[in-house]
Amino acid sequence: MLFDNLVRNYEEWFENHPKIYEEEIKTIKKLLHIGRGIEIGVGTGRFAAPLGIKFGIEPSRQMSEIAKKRGIEVINITAEEMDFEEEFDFALIVTTICFVKDPLKTLQNTYKALKKGGFVIVAFVDLNSPLGRFYEKNKFKSKFYKEATFFTKDDIIDLLQKTGFSEFECVENLYGNSLDNLSFKINRCNGGAFKVIRGKK
Repeated sequence: MLFDNLVRNYEEWFENHPKIYEEEIKTIKKLLHIGRGIEIGVGTGRFAAPLGIKFGIEPSRQMSEIAKKRGIEVINITAEEMDFEEEFDFALIVTTICFVKDPLKTLQNTYKALKKGGFVIVAFVDLNSPLGRFYEKNKFKSKFYKEATFFTKDDIIDLLQKTGFSEFECVENLYGNSLDNLSFKINRCNGGAFKVIRGKK
């Protein structure tokens, strides 16, 4: 599994880019719902913990051990194996959509896991942004992104609509074409790299 061997690199990325991490958290908070939440692909808990999410799924056992130390209950399954029914008020998916084998199945399982009126919040690097195009062009040099599939905002909304979600909202942050020259501001979605889309069941 890709991330089993990259746990230290993953943690170091956040430690080396504290401003980007802080801005991503702030952007997600703009659309985060209240109630009982789940993070799908919780990783080491870098997002769930500061956002107050206490439950997640994560196939990487090495990553989930760190998440557990951050106070998160983790089940070691993939998003495609997930089988909850109307248990959660919201589900958060941060960049995980780029790494799952079956994005549509992932979102179908997410839809099923949500209570009626619940929300999905999908955060990702937009392929149509300068940073997204840079990542796509150079992904085979990257430890993290070599197996990623990048999506545009329209791709994600199309997948969410096919699943049954509606009433979409979108905010964004991170402007620039490399991690070294980013500017930060939370706006409605236009040209930023880090997009957060919320849909309602």
